[in-house]
Amino acid sequence: MLQPGSLLARALAIALLAAAVACVYLLVFVPVGNAYRETADAIEQAEILLQRQRALAAQRPLLIARIEEEKERADAIAGYLQGPSDALAAAQLQDRLKAVVEAAGGELRSTRILPAEAVEASPGTRRAALQVQMIVTIDGLAEILYGLEAGQPYVLIDELSVRNQRERRRRGEPESEPSLDVDLRLSGFVRATPA
Repeated sequence: MLQPGSLLARALAIALLAAAVACVYLLVFVPVGNAYRETADAIEQAEILLQRQRALAAQRPLLIARIEEEKERADAIAGYLQGPSDALAAAQLQDRLKAVVEAAGGELRSTRILPAEAVEASPGTRRAALQVQMIVTIDGLAEILYGLEAGQPYVLIDELSVRNQRERRRRGEPESEPSLDVDLRLSGFVRATPA
């Protein structure tokens, strides 16, 4: 027959063994199982990412060809006025002129859009032109001429006429920088965009 103390001792030993097994399970098997699941999820995500990268790599030659085509197209129209019509191209030229003149402190008196002409040496290219009158100082004129000829799109100054503007000044007034009356013909080129 079992003594009551030994029964209690056995129950306590079984409880301690169960607690030790539970601790080992919670401290070893649960973290290992979680790490295994996290690793499996990470591997799955990496495989998905690898598939996407392979798909992009397969498209690379096509994308490179497309980029080269766009570069060639951009190089072909660099320096040309943009616009689906001669009037819109001339308006772009007029906007550029206005910005350059205002930046140089000049005053536009008038701008007149001239009829566009075909350029015989380059089929599909037309010349848009403006007749311009403005008032500007000598330094401002230098800024304007540089700004027009050095920027994009390319423009040409076909004709230039400069006259000293007569100014009356009163006695005792300091002499100001002389203003110039400037007449010029400005032109740019429009290339027909391929369909």
